[in-house]
Amino acid sequence: MMESTLPSGASPTRLKTFLQSLGLSGTYWKKLKAAGALSVNGTITRRDALLQPGDTICWHFLPEHSDLLPEKEPLDILLETELFLAVNKPAGLVTHNAGKERTPSLSRRVAWYYHEHGLPCGIHPVSRLDRETSGIVLFAKNACVHHMLSSGALEKTYLGLTRGHWEQSEGIIALPIGRKPGSIVERQVDPAGLSARTRYKVVEERNGLTLVRFTLETGRTHQIRVHCAALGHPLLGDTLYGVPGVPGRHYLHAWKLRLKVPFTDRFLTITAPLPEDFLTVWQKNTDMV
Repeated sequence: MMESTLPSGASPTRLKTFLQSLGLSGTYWKKLKAAGALSVNGTITRRDALLQPGDTICWHFLPEHSDLLPEKEPLDILLETELFLAVNKPAGLVTHNAGKERTPSLSRRVAWYYHEHGLPCGIHPVSRLDRETSGIVLFAKNACVHHMLSSGALEKTYLGLTRGHWEQSEGIIALPIGRKPGSIVERQVDPAGLSARTRYKVVEERNGLTLVRFTLETGRTHQIRVHCAALGHPLLGDTLYGVPGVPGRHYLHAWKLRLKVPFTDRFLTITAPLPEDFLTVWQKNTDMV
């Protein structure tokens, strides 16, 4: 249950206006009202009541379900709250698939977790990662929170192993990205593409490999991979944008996520430790360079 109070110094405010000021969409407000899931000072209301300073509003999120076929596999949970679930995705696993597909995916594992714990939550991935990218994936537990997190400011920071020596130890890569003609997957730097900005900072260099920290200012498909390749420093293992070969693990990890917690003024930072395969390659750094 969520609860909020109209401040004592505020002017009388309509319930709908107050809830929208907290971030609820107009559509979700209507659904809560129709379901009788809203109360003012302990009394259920189905109208746009005029709130007085000091009034307390409570609401229950509407139960949801998913048609996604659950998958009984391990789930590395980094943080769970009433509003969202942050999970550490391993490389080699798809983030999400739709419908009743049986393809292994992180979202199917989340569906199993919700089922086993009796949580009436939908599957709402706020952030998605490529199959071979590891790290943090954020799932909202309902449509309302999904809307709030998706429209809010999420600061995403990655760690990647790149080839070669970077002349500048830090900077911003501002190169527009568009779809590569003839491909539904591959992207490229394209003057006519969408604006794309990646902040980077070199962390350490070893024997031709460089560990780099990336922070996204935009969220284009394959953004970090395309930007690194364009600068002549493709990610290690990236056979699509780097050295051709059998597709496999590219060494990119969604390391840190900073978000504004819905219905509060509080910011939260979540981190995911580097996986063993990433650390092993970086520490050995021999014949894979």
